[in-house]
Amino acid sequence: MPKVSLATEATRSKDDSDKENVCLLPDESIQKGQFVGDGTSNTIESHPKDSLHSCDRPLAEKTQFTVSTLDDVKNSGSIRDNYVRTSEISAVHIDTECVSVMLQAGTPPLQVNEEKFPAEKARIENEMDPSDISNSMAEVLAKKEELADRLEKANEEAIASAIAEEEQLTREIEAEENNDINIETDNDSDFSASMGSGSVSFCGMSMDWNDVLADYEARESWRQNTSWGDIVEEEPARPPGHGIHMHEKLSSPSRKRTIAESKKKHEEKQMKAQQLREKLREEKTLKLQKLLEREKDVRKWKEELLDQRRRMMEEKLLHAEFKREVQLQAIVKKAQEEEAKVNEIAFINTLEAQNKRHDVLSKLKEYEQRLNELQEERQRRQEEKQARDEAVQERKRALEAERQARVEELLMKRKEQEARIEQQRQEKEKAREDAARERARDREERLAALTAAQQEAMEELQKKIQLKHDESIRRHMEQIEQRKEKAAELSSGRHANTDYAPKLTPYERKKQCSLCNVLISSEVYLFSHVKGRKHQQAVRENTSIQGRELSDEEVEHLSLKKYIIDIVVESTAPAEALKDGEERQRNKKKAKKIKARMNFRAKEYESLMETKNSGSDSPYKAKLQRLAKDLLKQLQVQDSGSWANNKVCALDRTLGEITRILEKENVADQIAFQAAGGLTALEHILQAVVPATNVNTVLRIPPKSLCNAINVYNLTCNNCSENCTDVLFSNKITFLMDLLIHQLTVYVPDENNTILGRNTNKQVFEGLTTGLLKVSAVVLGCLIANRPDGNCQPATPKIPTQEMKNKPSQGDPFNNRVQDLISYVVNMGLIDKLCACFLSVQGPVDENPKMAIFLQHAAGLLHAMCTLCFAVTGRSYSIFDNNRQDPTGLTAALQATDLAGVLHMLYCVLFHGTILDPSTASPKENYTQNTIQVAIQSLRFFNSFAALHLPAFQSIVGAEGLSLAFRHMASSLLGHCSQVSCESLLHEVIVCVGYFTVNHPDNQVIVQSGRHPTVLQKLCQLPFQYFSDPRLIKVLFPSLIAACYNNHQNKIILEQEMSCVLLATFIQDLAQTPGQAENQPYQPKGKCLGSQDYLELANRFPQQAWEEARQFFLKKEKK
Repeated sequence: MPKVSLATEATRSKDDSDKENVCLLPDESIQKGQFVGDGTSNTIESHPKDSLHSCDRPLAEKTQFTVSTLDDVKNSGSIRDNYVRTSEISAVHIDTECVSVMLQAGTPPLQVNEEKFPAEKARIENEMDPSDISNSMAEVLAKKEELADRLEKANEEAIASAIAEEEQLTREIEAEENNDINIETDNDSDFSASMGSGSVSFCGMSMDWNDVLADYEARESWRQNTSWGDIVEEEPARPPGHGIHMHEKLSSPSRKRTIAESKKKHEEKQMKAQQLREKLREEKTLKLQKLLEREKDVRKWKEELLDQRRRMMEEKLLHAEFKREVQLQAIVKKAQEEEAKVNEIAFINTLEAQNKRHDVLSKLKEYEQRLNELQEERQRRQEEKQARDEAVQERKRALEAERQARVEELLMKRKEQEARIEQQRQEKEKAREDAARERARDREERLAALTAAQQEAMEELQKKIQLKHDESIRRHMEQIEQRKEKAAELSSGRHANTDYAPKLTPYERKKQCSLCNVLISSEVYLFSHVKGRKHQQAVRENTSIQGRELSDEEVEHLSLKKYIIDIVVESTAPAEALKDGEERQRNKKKAKKIKARMNFRAKEYESLMETKNSGSDSPYKAKLQRLAKDLLKQLQVQDSGSWANNKVCALDRTLGEITRILEKENVADQIAFQAAGGLTALEHILQAVVPATNVNTVLRIPPKSLCNAINVYNLTCNNCSENCTDVLFSNKITFLMDLLIHQLTVYVPDENNTILGRNTNKQVFEGLTTGLLKVSAVVLGCLIANRPDGNCQPATPKIPTQEMKNKPSQGDPFNNRVQDLISYVVNMGLIDKLCACFLSVQGPVDENPKMAIFLQHAAGLLHAMCTLCFAVTGRSYSIFDNNRQDPTGLTAALQATDLAGVLHMLYCVLFHGTILDPSTASPKENYTQNTIQVAIQSLRFFNSFAALHLPAFQSIVGAEGLSLAFRHMASSLLGHCSQVSCESLLHEVIVCVGYFTVNHPDNQVIVQSGRHPTVLQKLCQLPFQYFSDPRLIKVLFPSLIAACYNNHQNKIILEQEMSCVLLATFIQDLAQTPGQAENQPYQPKGKCLGSQDYLELANRFPQQAWEEARQFFLKKEKK
């Protein structure tokens, strides 16, 4: 047991007495008249109870549940004005010691007992009639019941509180009785006594403990701000020997007590302990008495609460009985009222019957009177009627005569109609018979066509055999011709003094320059290498005649005789083929990843577009929807086999109707067909091509129908930016590219680069592949013309997918999809396949229009790819920017295939088959329209690739062989344009020559070499309008500047035809034009070259060299 001092016990008693006086008052915020139902006004506050609580008054007086019921029923003369007011009952507040339910200020407490309630009940019954109970009365009763429930709840809580307090007091009494008094008599008791009294003796001084704490807290800030070393230094220093002195003083014999003193001291301690025990016993007795009295009061309080609960329950039962009687009286009253209503209704019905009888009698009299009047009126009318009948008879006879005439006329007309119907029936029968005969004839024609197709296939097979035989004979004759030409070259030295267009056909046995170790594949490469500066310099270094330098003719003759030798094909082809195969596998894996990403983005786009309704105001909207559904229905009905003729005819008929609508080039019609699912249906039709793995595979759908579907696809996307954008974002463009690559793979086998194009099947130039190329070029071209952030702003959809979060502009989703598309096409090998097709062309296309159209669209597709790649690579717009990066790989693919063989194709188209006698003939300079269109598309491709990567373009075209081919090609096309007006071709040639020579000294030498007039001279000899018209000057002068800048020999040639001051003035005018010098070379990021932008000087000659070029052309050459 812990030791408890008297002072501590007294302090605790004082604290307990203070707690007993704490009583919570009613809330001041509760207003008078506030209803008890308010949750904040009826609060019960409980405080923890202490074991020493005491009350100044009995609990029976403090615990009262008083209810003041004020029922004032006022009658204002009507049932609706009667109302009952309920008494306002104040909130209930429960204290720790007492639970009291009090009324608002001014309302005296009223004890509810059994004797008063019957009197009140009788008074309410006298004043209130059960029939007067209304909704307000019901509400009052409900509120009264709610008050009773809350009082009952408060009573229950008070009873629970009393029981808990009784148990707490019982436990405290038991604990107090079990507490023993134990007082020690040693020094600890003195300390505990002193601590209990609240005083401490320190250094001989008696201090109160509170003073000690106050002093400690006052010195707290001083201790925090003062270090321990400072405290030690502030203490006064002890004199030497102080410790020894104190030890002797304390250990002296005079300080020792005697036995008597010790006994006396012990007896005093025992006496003090006995007094303390007596005091503690008295305090314990008083405390037990208080606790017992408190327990008695609590039990009495609990009994009163229980009695109060019983009375409240009886009151509740009496109230329920009263309520039941009132309800029964209301039911009886209602029944009486219903009976009165029934009697009243019967009386009303009797009155109505009497009134009805009186009305009937009066109406009968009126009826009889009216009958008499009507009889008189009838007689009068009868007389008038007889007079009218006579007149009517006269009119009837006249009308009958007219009717008979009309009947006869109708009979005649009916006979004529029957005759006409019979004639029409006979005509329909005849037409039906004619249709049957036509169907029979069609069936016979189809059978004949099938037989003819089989015959044609046999003839085609024979043709192929004959072609192979002819090709073998041709190769043999070419070998003989090459041997003859070589012999003539070695004997006559022809190459030294002639400059005709050599052939670009590959040699059967390739040649090699043993001096330069360069492989020569054709006659063009032979001429270019022999006349090249490096080869001639090497020959002069290795050979000298009598100490003099060899002339150009001697070098060429010696080269052809000594250094140009035939070689055997090396055996490294299998290794190269294996390497190419591994590269194709890597590219295909990369293409699969790109396609998966494109498909994921396409799904996001399609889910976004499903929520949008693409409306169209096309007049043929319903018809186009029906035709699109017909296409899908025909595809669903057809099985996996070949289509029957009737189904093929139905398909062609549907495609023909769609074609006739879309040929009107109405954008609304195109959008309506796409919204109806037309493109998806066309994709399903074109999938019939996929199973074909070789040339001889028979397609499920005839090629003619597939070409019709391709044509409809082209008409749907032609000049319609919305449909082209949808084809790109929904990844339908990938299907077209896969189909195109599949077709090219069927007809163009994978070959080694050394024999690329030799085994290409000529059927690749037929309509289906050409149509796919055309559709692809049309879609990409439309995207170029209407791309975001370009010249126009199409309705590019906003992609709220993950892809758009880090994109700064609207054009970024477009750029990403175009980059993925170009990368996918490049990795799938489309460039290599097109290169093989171009290299397979070895002659003119004048008599082969299908091949010409194929070449046009193939070159157009490459042009569109280069233009789009330039627009979306993300670099600043500057053609002369050397920091170029092409993530699509298009530049590398075109560089590896020498511009996809387009230059080779164009050279062969222009020159092969046109020279009969190389020693006397000159190249042909009048070409057909097909050749001109092929040349225009090819030159546009060259210019777009030069804009994409100018150094790569100059290095490819300026290489040995191709540089000579380019010079002959440019010279021939310039000669054609001088004879035939073709401005578009001439402009493309001029721009291409400018890109070829700008800032490239070797290429500048090429344009001034060759037979006169050279390319440079032909440019200077253009019509006068190109030197006077500002529009044409802007086309020609930049190319002249690029060809002659920093090349004195070219400048001299230029001065022979025109004044260089014109070029300097042109540069100065552009430099001084406001906005030209500042804004032109720095277009917005990713902007495409427009139709006129590529003609500007800033896009054809670097702006930083303008001033130097102006000074160069103003400077006069010394003669």
